[in-house]
Amino acid sequence: METKNIQEFLALAKLGSSYSAAEKTFVSQSSLVRHIQSMEEEFGVPLFDRTRRGFTLNANGKLFLPYAEKIAMLQAQCYRELHPEEKSPDVIRVAAEGKIIELIIDFKKEYPDYVINYQKSDDIETELRTGGVEVAFLSTMTSSHEDLISIPFYKEEVLAVLYEGHPLAERESVHLEELKNENFVSLCDDVVFDETFLERYRKVGFTRKLSVSVPVGTDMIRMVKEGLGITLIHGDAETVPVYPGVKIIPLEPRMQYEVRMCYRNDVPLSKAAGTFVNFAKHWRTHFKEINLSFDAVF
Repeated sequence: METKNIQEFLALAKLGSSYSAAEKTFVSQSSLVRHIQSMEEEFGVPLFDRTRRGFTLNANGKLFLPYAEKIAMLQAQCYRELHPEEKSPDVIRVAAEGKIIELIIDFKKEYPDYVINYQKSDDIETELRTGGVEVAFLSTMTSSHEDLISIPFYKEEVLAVLYEGHPLAERESVHLEELKNENFVSLCDDVVFDETFLERYRKVGFTRKLSVSVPVGTDMIRMVKEGLGITLIHGDAETVPVYPGVKIIPLEPRMQYEVRMCYRNDVPLSKAAGTFVNFAKHWRTHFKEINLSFDAVF
């Protein structure tokens, strides 16, 4: 079994789609399926159940999953040991599901000499477990997390943004099913519509009809204001201010979630990451009114 195929297994286990997993791991769809079949032949048991909807881990796959995560973690650790020139004691590698820009700004004001590498990842939890990042802010965890320190950080929910004049704009809340025929505007890289949240939407029968995607949040809201579509954002219904031209409304059922600051408990944090974590704990305690305003969404 080639160790590089472990990443393909982990991607397929998380995404359930051979197309999406192949895209994530930069291989062709046929190659990924062939590699998975090769692993199954080597083990002598199937790891996935194949259905028309995609791939689902079966009992064998679920048994193998924690071993695959450990193999990927050891592979990443080995690479870092073989390439010490890529290490930097002053760099903090962070990733987040949700917005932590206010925290980063305040940290940089206090510790200007540290470098924050705020990374983008399609699978933050795996990046954390395999050492790609040291600190992660997660809204969900897909597997057991005994190996992680997990600290509640803040709560948010998904909100609908409608243009003034929309038939539902004066409602106090709106059900997702009522939005299934709407045209949606979204950011090109929008966590509101990542696979984690799409799965939650599917459970209540909602599928998005995408009209246009844009790179900047202000452009997205301008399009909503002009009546070209609606959108969904992260926020807090109690603190989001009135914004001219649009109405921001809670969903039914309420789609609330908690973002948690996580780091591994089996590997010591670097001095820089430890400083960041301690600052974040203090910041969370003494700055309870975290900026969840409309502008902070972007």
